[in-house]
Amino acid sequence: MVKFQFLLPIDESVYSDTAADNAIKMAKMYNADVSLVYVVDTGVFEDKEEIESQTKFGKSLLGRFQQYFNEKGLNIEKSSVLVGSPFNEIIKMQKEIDASLIILGASDYNLGSVAERVVRGAKCHILIARRMTAGDDPFRHILVPVDGSKDSEYAAQFASSFAHRTSSNLIIFHVIQNEKKMQKGTEITNKALDTVKTRDITVESQIGEGKISQEILNEIDNESIDLTVIGYTGKGRISRMILGSVSEKTIRSTKCSVFVVKSVRTEKVYTIQK
Repeated sequence: MVKFQFLLPIDESVYSDTAADNAIKMAKMYNADVSLVYVVDTGVFEDKEEIESQTKFGKSLLGRFQQYFNEKGLNIEKSSVLVGSPFNEIIKMQKEIDASLIILGASDYNLGSVAERVVRGAKCHILIARRMTAGDDPFRHILVPVDGSKDSEYAAQFASSFAHRTSSNLIIFHVIQNEKKMQKGTEITNKALDTVKTRDITVESQIGEGKISQEILNEIDNESIDLTVIGYTGKGRISRMILGSVSEKTIRSTKCSVFVVKSVRTEKVYTIQK
């Protein structure tokens, strides 16, 4: 069986350490290979000497992360220092190794410009890893917002896989604009529950009322969520949030990690669940 390929872009920030911890957990959960990439940003470093110096630094940094993975019982499949635009080089390497997941570190309540472009442009799943899920501890409280679309169905499948493998609590969450939508909201959450009911997990559904992004943020805080799983095809309301001002507020305004499921890789979603 072909192993999953995960890609971990790194830099000198502490957020790369957080991303590495999450990459290790994910790799162990799914028996995946992890590749590392450090990109010398030619938008910052222009002359030959600077690029050579940063290339040397990148190789040293990759060595440190390789050692860390080895200490955790994992080997690195591929380790590369690339020169160019961080976004372009990350996307190229993702295609080259056919990575099903890119893990990116981010600070609480913020999303860097490169991470934002990768979320928008990558044709694979993305994990925005924050310090709440740093270290060796598994995910404990997982939230999956649903809106009845196919992308949120994929997200529910993925979230249930995480919950099953980590014995986490899973909350299926839907937001209605007013009480008149309650029946429809209940139908949507019940359908999502049916999607995950075959798994041996602790799961419940909840319905919020108000603005989608704010209600999701409230739910994250109220339930001490450490991982939110969001599906993306670009068609559902929650999907469009990822690319619009509402979604950027949602992702940037939380301290939990966010897993973005891209339905362009649905074969990976179903395969991972086996």
